[in-house]
Amino acid sequence: MGTAAAGALLLSGCGAGQIAQTAEQVAAVGGTGGTVGDVAVRNAEIAWPGGLAPTGAVYPKGGEALVEMVIVNDGATTDRLLSASSEAGTQVVVTGEQVLAPQLPLVAGDQGDVAAIPGAKRITMQIAGLRDDVVAGRTYPLTLVFERAGRLTVDLPVANPTAPRQDEAPPAEGGESGEGGAAVSGGHS
Repeated sequence: MGTAAAGALLLSGCGAGQIAQTAEQVAAVGGTGGTVGDVAVRNAEIAWPGGLAPTGAVYPKGGEALVEMVIVNDGATTDRLLSASSEAGTQVVVTGEQVLAPQLPLVAGDQGDVAAIPGAKRITMQIAGLRDDVVAGRTYPLTLVFERAGRLTVDLPVANPTAPRQDEAPPAEGGESGEGGAAVSGGHS
């Protein structure tokens, strides 16, 4: 009996110090969220633009950045989005539905198929007049003010790209085409 207990004790320590398989997994959604009163903001982020790959900025200074998120009223009383603002730009432009009926989400940006959720409404939200370049790896504050729930500030990350972006091929610089190799230049010391 004593041997069995000692063996069980030794075996239970075999995983000690090991990193769990799930320790480095990331969430399936990349955005941030928050709650104020009965209103929840989910998967809020600055959309990754389509088209050509950026050379540094995801959105350039002076431009506009598209915001994606889902806003849900978990209460029993209708609420309303009154305003949105961000230090990242001169204004936040919101178009579309701004009434939050109970349990029916408002969807900004490309956050899934709105038609698949009966009663869901689509809105558009853009941070305009960007004060600086928007770059991946940083967060940008966005403050939403709701009629009943109050004020909520979330720090928007830049979304991860969901599809490969197309780069323009650099123009050939005086070399002959068809040589099949990459040119490498180097200096002499």
